[in-house]
Amino acid sequence: MSYADANVPFYHQRFKEAKFNPNTVKSVEDLCKIPVLTKADIQNNFDSLISKRVNATKCRKGVTSGSTGNPLTILADKRASHIMTANGLRHYLENGGQFFKDRYALLTVVRQPVKRTLFGSLLIHFGFSKKVKFNTQSPIAEVLDNLVNFNPDVIDCYPSYLLMLARELEKSDKSLSPRLMFGFGELLDDNSRKIINSAFGTEIFDTYGCTEAGDIAWECSGRIGYHINTDLVTTEFVKDNEPVAAEESGEILLTPLWNYAMPLIRYRIGDVGTPCDEICSCGRGLPLMKVLEGRFEDFIVLPNGEIISPLNNLTYFDKFDCVTDYRIIQERREKLVLQVVLKE
Repeated sequence: MSYADANVPFYHQRFKEAKFNPNTVKSVEDLCKIPVLTKADIQNNFDSLISKRVNATKCRKGVTSGSTGNPLTILADKRASHIMTANGLRHYLENGGQFFKDRYALLTVVRQPVKRTLFGSLLIHFGFSKKVKFNTQSPIAEVLDNLVNFNPDVIDCYPSYLLMLARELEKSDKSLSPRLMFGFGELLDDNSRKIINSAFGTEIFDTYGCTEAGDIAWECSGRIGYHINTDLVTTEFVKDNEPVAAEESGEILLTPLWNYAMPLIRYRIGDVGTPCDEICSCGRGLPLMKVLEGRFEDFIVLPNGEIISPLNNLTYFDKFDCVTDYRIIQERREKLVLQVVLKE
């Protein structure tokens, strides 16, 4: 808080207007004195949210999917990027991942050719890294064939695409049985979980996170909730800006503790969740939460019955500089309404 006050113009002004003294913070409850940060705040105050102590041109840019509104750009310096990478490994290693042995398939939208560092290239050359990206914008039958040929130990993918892949696998004569499966980027409903688990013969581990805050929480083998990474992100559950009790649902507010280039304090992600007071049988000390509703990506259903995840199509709008905002509405199977906002 003190760093943001001293180095980020937006927060210096916000704290001043709220009569908030960052040096008085003793607990998470004290954060309630700070106004909530919205997506509109980030879009309208982008430059003033960047720390004066970083070179913005050298920061990594993370772009949100825009599935719940306008896409956001979030800056992170090199240190923050390393922390996010390490944080992403936590749920993988804690659930039995073997970094130097696993054949790891990451299914995602590949916006541009992968650029590898010299170190990363050496790891692959000598067989220490076997992580391969599969482009979910390719035909799903082609993706399945490539996956079968790769024979991954680990599959990491967003749930809506995993569901489509599970159905494609079930109607084929192919076999694909990874040792571990992870879901990210969307909420995983119980029905989809059952279909995915059955098709692949493996129980999926779900994760909860976002571009703005990285990995927030993750499932372990106990699967009674999601372990919150409290050492890297402060997660509030509030109703009318007041903390809710355990097992009571509340709006989720996030304060990533690792991003000094562009601090986000009490950021409204748009999800509703529940803090849990249960103790997980796994013995980990990280507290638990449950996600009730939020950014689940509903399918687009074509007239022939084919289903398409919106995440596969979002990047198509990136090529049009004249489009500043967009929304896709499916009124019925035969009718999609595309709404766009053009630059003036």
